[in-house]
Amino acid sequence: MDSFNTFLTEESNSAHLFDLDETLFSHDPSKLKVHVNNENGERVHSLTNQEYNSHKLPPGHSYDYSDFRSSSKLHQTAKPINKMIAKMKAIHNRGGKTAIVTARSDFDDQPKFKKFMGTHGIDINKIHVHRAGNLPGPPPETKRKVISGLIKKHDLKNVHLYDDSADNLSHFLSLKHDHPDVMFHAHHVHHDPETEHTSIKTTKL
Repeated sequence: MDSFNTFLTEESNSAHLFDLDETLFSHDPSKLKVHVNNENGERVHSLTNQEYNSHKLPPGHSYDYSDFRSSSKLHQTAKPINKMIAKMKAIHNRGGKTAIVTARSDFDDQPKFKKFMGTHGIDINKIHVHRAGNLPGPPPETKRKVISGLIKKHDLKNVHLYDDSADNLSHFLSLKHDHPDVMFHAHHVHHDPETEHTSIKTTKL
């Protein structure tokens, strides 16, 4: 009986957080870009989602996120990574805390985004989407801030992050310094869109 009660306590203080792009959905990188503009507002470079995760913005330059804010573009380019979506829904259906933490900011058409997610069985009224892109700073740092806030708000003791970015996961694990009593599970997701093979490598702290 004690072990069962412990299990319930651990589950109630656990959360499974999922990245959106290249973790739950893959994209044709030629059709979805973060653009870089110079000080005159001229587009000088375009980045794939994975290139953006580690990109350093030159002085005076700015990002153009219009592709990533477009609900229509999401519908046109996103292809479900079925293994990861099934995993998230299975955890949620068992009563586990699940959420999506994305580097994106707000979409230009929220109802269309909600409908798109619903077509893949994801009810964003129940699995909340935290948009780290609404905070200033690079994705690894803004995601770290969002997750730290969730740990404090829900008194979490076990946190799982599923993400395709090694940099995002490294920043996630660094939260151990701020929350030494929390167990962190970093799940590095790699999806091959050609073979549809998805692998997960896990690091714990």
